[in-house]
Amino acid sequence: MFQILFENILLTIIIITLMLLSIIGQVLIGVIYQKLINEAENLSTTENKHLKLCKLKFQNCYQLNGNVPNISVFVDKFISRLMLFRLSLNSLRRLSSQLMMLAVFTSGVGASIGIISGETMFRLLPYYILAIVGLYIYYSVAALVDIPGRREALKINLMDHLENHLLSRLKNSEKIAAPVNEAAGKEKIVTIPLENKSKPVLDYDPRPATPAQSAPPHFSEDEIEELLQELIV
Repeated sequence: MFQILFENILLTIIIITLMLLSIIGQVLIGVIYQKLINEAENLSTTENKHLKLCKLKFQNCYQLNGNVPNISVFVDKFISRLMLFRLSLNSLRRLSSQLMMLAVFTSGVGASIGIISGETMFRLLPYYILAIVGLYIYYSVAALVDIPGRREALKINLMDHLENHLLSRLKNSEKIAAPVNEAAGKEKIVTIPLENKSKPVLDYDPRPATPAQSAPPHFSEDEIEELLQELIV
């Protein structure tokens, strides 16, 4: 009955590979969300880089705006930006479902090739069975993983910590820092006693010194007569 699958082994490998990748994608997303949920319960001591980044962004947003008006939107934006291999978890989930649809489509292509080749419906039945089994396993795993439920649980844990713990801590630290900053901002007035404004007595005359005028020479009458006699002779 399943001989046709072995006859078209390449097509069968492609179908099974697409189904496995689709199921692995669902499981991987569920594991990531569950790990974040467990870490978010102890968000104050977590070492998870994504959750530490969430806290840092929340603190920066509070310091810039003075408040975070809508914590629910903040958490939704954070969860939607979670990445794996440079691909967001939402995109990875959609890719996983598209891989399963591609596997079903490939199985239908195999059945169509068999119909064109004149195969009977009984021989083509394995393609339909493979598609149905793959879809059943995919939706069973998706229900077991419950990605929407895990996402909601992560959101609740983050909102609880940010709103009831981190936000109140930031407000308290702001209230404590306000009086300190106000006291530090006041100018200290220092009274300086007035000094003696009287002019100091200078030990020297600030005016530029002028050359002293020599007094005219004084001669006696006898000295004058002697000088005149010498001039006449």
